[in-house]
Order: sequence, then structure tokens, then C-alpha cells
Amino acid sequence: MIKVLIADDEPLVRAGIKTVLPWNMYGFDVISEAADGKEAYEKILKLKPDILITDIKMPGMDGITLLKRLKQEKISIQSLVLSCFDEFELVREAMKYGAHDYIRKLSIDPAKLLEVLKEMKEAISDQPEKNASFSLNTDDLKYLFIKRLQNQGFEDHEQVKNVLHNIKLDISIQDYHLIRFSFEPDTAPITDTNRKNMIYNLLNQICERYSGQELFSLDEKGYLLISNTKKDLLLCRQIGAAMKQYANQTVYFGISPLLKDETSFKAGMKQAEEALSACIFYERSEPLPYPLLTSVGFPFITDSQAQELYIALSSGNSEKSSELVQRFLLWLKSGLFYPFQCYSYMEEILNIFIRVARELNFSLYQMTADENDILRRIRQAHTLRTCQKILSDFIMEFSEFVRDKRSGERSEILKIKEYVQLHYSENIDLNLVAGLVNVTPSHLSNLFKKETGTNFSSYLTDVRMQAAGKLLKSPDMLIYEVAEKTGYSNGGYFGKAFKKYWGVSPEEYKKEKR
Repeated sequence: MIKVLIADDEPLVRAGIKTVLPWNMYGFDVISEAADGKEAYEKILKLKPDILITDIKMPGMDGITLLKRLKQEKISIQSLVLSCFDEFELVREAMKYGAHDYIRKLSIDPAKLLEVLKEMKEAISDQPEKNASFSLNTDDLKYLFIKRLQNQGFEDHEQVKNVLHNIKLDISIQDYHLIRFSFEPDTAPITDTNRKNMIYNLLNQICERYSGQELFSLDEKGYLLISNTKKDLLLCRQIGAAMKQYANQTVYFGISPLLKDETSFKAGMKQAEEALSACIFYERSEPLPYPLLTSVGFPFITDSQAQELYIALSSGNSEKSSELVQRFLLWLKSGLFYPFQCYSYMEEILNIFIRVARELNFSLYQMTADENDILRRIRQAHTLRTCQKILSDFIMEFSEFVRDKRSGERSEILKIKEYVQLHYSENIDLNLVAGLVNVTPSHLSNLFKKETGTNFSSYLTDVRMQAAGKLLKSPDMLIYEVAEKTGYSNGGYFGKAFKKYWGVSPEEYKKEKR
């Protein structure tokens, strides 16, 4: 029997193809179905069908990508594509990747289908050596073994031992470490097949010096070691030195805690991945065991620190802004923190930029390709050093943009706004700020109204009330403390001013926010 696999995202189409012919009568057996290219690829590896009938357009991995991958990996299989009336360009591309023929999926002619299938059957019988060569080698079996461990697909430890014995792996999935390692992510990927094989063979030779080690290739994700030895650090150092000497590649390592058995594999793999990411993020030369990662002492940005950066950014002060942001980032070096926490921390910093941009009536879209561009660039940066460089460059660009936006504002008004933002908790009046810019109070009053559209006392009240609203959201902050922190020595006067501004009393506001 010639084994047939049908791949189409529409269940009715798959059912229709299965019923359009008496398959077994003509020597064909439809062994399985797939709803997309990824599922079809996995079933081709597992079931080894002789013929693939695939739709061109499918979600995820489409038919063209599937055929291209099969051709690249030299998987011998005859393929027939399903197309619509307007997909001739796609059909031509499918032919380029080895498709034998095509049929229109919405009007399948059983006679035409049978004719094509017979041609494909003859092609298979004419090339028995290619068909026979499609088999899984040891590395394929190792890869499938890892995937099954990750998916927790073994019934018990005895089954794991049997598989290890069958594929001749001299390791135990009891009391073991997982070591994930990969090359420096910002270097050019190794695409040359001979060089990749050379590196893999070299790694195998190093690992063979130690019993209780097994190396697994994870393709573009790097490598995995399952280790039953206590010489993990020594082995990692030897791998690092050899890769630097012979391949000119820097290697980073993440090591899981000691794992009990196969039930711990999935969690251990995640821990090793997180340790590897942190090792790369901090550009750590030594292998990083997962237990060294911590959340203890993780820095946070206080309201006063955020306000200080907000003022520096609002005034276009790139020097002060850079100093503050670099200080925030230096705190990340005080420990070995999870990278996802560090990225969230940097996004918190960028939210201050977004706040400034919105208050000045522009968006980051005006500066970059899209509003999330800077956020995406930070997320794609693999190291803290790269993040610092991205933010440093962005601060200069942002500050210049702010200065251009504010080029029409008088320097006296900018200076007064900056002073109020920093000192609103103190006793401030028009006479004080007029002295700061060397003008009379009456002239400043007229100038401030003309430039901002509001009088100075209203602006001061607005700044204080916005700050009071934020402080009252804290469950630990008492109302009289909020009054003092926003420049009101008289609690009763603060209450009246707050209700006039917000429409509710401080007590009602606090209760509502809680």
C-alpha cells in the first residue's frame, strides 16, 4: 500500500478527498490528516508517508513553506498541491519545490486525481533507493526523545530507561542537571553545513571525555547537555575555550537545579533557558546556575524619581535625562535578575517618555516608524549593554524633538514650570517664582497667562492636585500626610481645594480608588 497524508485546514475538504476515491482498491492508504503545515511536517517525520496531498494556503506554516522545508531537508516524498482558480503563481512556486502536480480543490475530478496518483506511484517505484533512505538517524531520535520529555509523554521511569537503552544513550534521567548553551546572539549565525557539523563533532569529542554526559542539538536554539556528573562547570569552561579558539564564538551557559526524574524535565528546561537568557543579558563569562537568579532587591522607580525624569525630559534636558536613566539601569547590575523583569523595568522608564510626549501633543510615531518601535527594540536587545545604548541614543533624539516642540516657549516659563514640578510640596507663591526669573510679580502674572492660557495659581493648584490624587491611591498614605506632601499646611483648606478640583472629598476619593 502507498501511504497518503492529506493536509488542509478545512475539515470538509479533507473529508471530501477521502471519500472521492475507493483508495484501498487502487493500492493507496490514507494514513492520517493534518490541519496545517506544521502538523503535516511532524506527521511526515513520524509516519513516513509516500504521498502528501496539501493545500497551498493554510494558517501557520502554509503548503509552500512545507514543501520548501521538505526539499531543504531532503525528505523524499511525492507531493500533490490543492489550489483555487487564482493561485497559479503559487502553484508554479510549489512546482519549484518538488510538487508533482496540482488539482483544483473545489472541483476535484476523481478520474484526474486517480491519474495523478498513479503517476506518483510509478515515480515512487522507480526510485526505491530514495524511498528507503528516508529514516531517522541517531540525532533525530535524540531530538524526538527530548521533545517527548518536554511534552511529558512517558508513562513512567522504566519506559524512559528503555528508550535510553534503545537509542544507546549512557545517561540517566534521575538526579541530573540540564545545561543550555548557545553562541552570542548578536553574532552572525552559522549557516554553513560543514562548519555546523564540525562544531557539533568538536562538542561531542569534548563531552565524550566525561562519562554521564549527552549532547543534543536544538538547531538554531543552540545545544542542550543532560549531565549526571559533578564536573559541569569544568566541562562548560572547556567548551567555551574550544569554541573561542576553533570557531571564534563566545558561548553562554545556563544550568538548571538538580532535577529528580523525568517529571522535572519540563520545569528544568524552562529554568535552564531562563538562566541562559540572564547569562547572555549580563554578558556573564562564567556559566550561570539557575539558583543564582533572584528577585530580591529588585529596584523600583519611586514617584519622586519618575517626576525628576519627567521634568528633565519635558524641558529637553538630554544631559540630565541621560544621567537619570543610566542611574536607573545601573541598579539592574546590583543583582542577577530575571531578564523579563529587567525589560518590564525599562518599559516603566519608557512610559515616562510616553507621558511627556502625550502632554506635549505628539506621539512617538512622529519620531520612529511606529509608536511601539522603541519598546520593540528594547525587547529585541539581548544584553543590558545594548539596552543602555538604545536608550542613550533615544534620549538624545527625544530631547531634540521636545526642544523643537517647545522652541516657541519662553525660557522664563519653562524655568518656572520646572521649579514648580520639583518644589510643589514647599511654600510657593508668585513673588518667589518672579524672583527666580528676575521679573516683577505683575509682569510674570501677565506673561504666564499669555504663554500658558492659565494663571500661575491655577497651574500650581493643578500640579499639587495631580500629585495628591496619586498619593491618595496608596492605602498606607493618610490624608493629612498627603496635604503636607503637596504644600498644604492646613488640612481643612486642603480638603476644600481637593473637592473643588476633583468633585469629591479626599476621603471619598481614597475610598473609591481603594
